[in-house]
Amino acid sequence: MAPGFALLALAAILVWIALIVWLASWIILRLRARYGWKLLDWRTVLIPFAVLTAAIHLGNFALDWLGSEVGGNGGVPVGYPNAFLIGSVAIGVGIAVVRGLRR
Repeated sequence: MAPGFALLALAAILVWIALIVWLASWIILRLRARYGWKLLDWRTVLIPFAVLTAAIHLGNFALDWLGSEVGGNGGVPVGYPNAFLIGSVAIGVGIAVVRGLRR
């Protein structure tokens, strides 16, 4: 792997994690404002994790579906998102909760 590609991949990972943290923070802020739940309430942590995981699954399904339709392979099975995507949601929600505790 070329060093330039590794730096580009690292930058993409950092941007992805920052996006997930921002989305999780936004969801947590809305939940706390609407329902008055505390930051460490299990619902405040579980709902952003479930919503972001569902969004990743839906996006992965849509990309697989579009790829099979555009590529002409109608029988391509839908794949499961890789562990990095699911793990990034767990990391992002965790960082969002820690950021909320520090405020």
